[in-house]
Amino acid sequence: MTAIPQNLIKNPLWFYIKANRRAFSLGMFFLILTNTIDGLYPLVLKKGIDQIAEKVAIHEIFTTAVWFFLMMSGLAVTRFCWRTFFGKYHTMAAEDLRNRLFQHLGQMGPNFFQKNSVGELMSLITNDVQSFRQGIGSGVLVLVDAVTIVCVVLPLMLYMNVGWTLKTLVFLPLVPFIIWRLTKLIFINYKIQQDDLSELSGVSQEMIAGIRVIKSFAQERVRLSLYNQVSKKYEISSNRTAVTDALFMPVMEFGVASGSVILLFIAAPDVLSGVASIGTLVAFQRYIQKMVWPMTALGLGLSQYQKAMASFSRMKDLFYQKTDIPDEGTFELKHFDHLSVRNLSYQYPDSTSWALKNLNFEIHKGQTIGLIGPVGSGKSTLLHLLNRLYPAAQGSILINDI
Repeated sequence: MTAIPQNLIKNPLWFYIKANRRAFSLGMFFLILTNTIDGLYPLVLKKGIDQIAEKVAIHEIFTTAVWFFLMMSGLAVTRFCWRTFFGKYHTMAAEDLRNRLFQHLGQMGPNFFQKNSVGELMSLITNDVQSFRQGIGSGVLVLVDAVTIVCVVLPLMLYMNVGWTLKTLVFLPLVPFIIWRLTKLIFINYKIQQDDLSELSGVSQEMIAGIRVIKSFAQERVRLSLYNQVSKKYEISSNRTAVTDALFMPVMEFGVASGSVILLFIAAPDVLSGVASIGTLVAFQRYIQKMVWPMTALGLGLSQYQKAMASFSRMKDLFYQKTDIPDEGTFELKHFDHLSVRNLSYQYPDSTSWALKNLNFEIHKGQTIGLIGPVGSGKSTLLHLLNRLYPAAQGSILINDI
């Protein structure tokens, strides 16, 4: 059985960053370059407004306008590049994880699939993988984006006016405490939501697969009632997650957006007295607006990352499950001589009685035999054991004495 790398189990984010380091690194490089240009262009805008207010020569204003155009063009190019490379990184990560899940499921025995419904497994390989991709993709992206913007914009704000900066961002220290509490709630609620979705998928698959039996025994209302119960359970858990998630943006934006109101009161006297220019006020307002996104992105990124880890914890539970029929060693059958069954016994995991007990027989090349017995006597069980769909826990099945 193919082993799952331990570094994937322990730290899936770092595992896929290393596995796709080129795409990730180029995406991060162009993202940082984008945020650097985005942080500097308000200074060019400030210069242009001040030049107009001071009525300088038209060629100087034209030069500033050209620089502004070049910076906007550069933003378009760098934004395209980071989206292309970063999208490649998390798409390849999702492909690898989905393939590992499918390979692991292909190695499991029938007992595993009797305990786990097809709908639940389909939910893992589709919904949970997609949630994980968003968390290590857009979730990580907006976190890095937020940190980069703060590192670029905050020093520029302090450079322009220390007093304005401290007063307009007075609510920022409260943000980390709110984020810490909300992310914990999102992780718990989202894991419950995904479990309920798996249950709903399982019930749906079971009902569709057995629709002939349901209609034959006139069980439509009974099954519909069951489906409505499971669906309502998923609705409640989804709404609980949505309420917690919806708190992020209002809370994050309020701390910074309130700075715009504060700026109008504290900057007006300085502008009217000539201490600060109109260009400085406009540029500072742009920087306050830019600080709204990092606070929002911080909450959004942590929210998506917590959802990703909740989904991965469900996949990790699957990876930890081992097949009861492991593939060990090699066997090459050059010719068939005889098949021997010696003292073969089998008991199903959830049963207290034996399906087969001390069965012995031998078949030679060219022989034909028949299996006769009532329902439940072990005919199908024996065929499953001969095909190695069930483990031969007691006794031996030998081909050419191997």
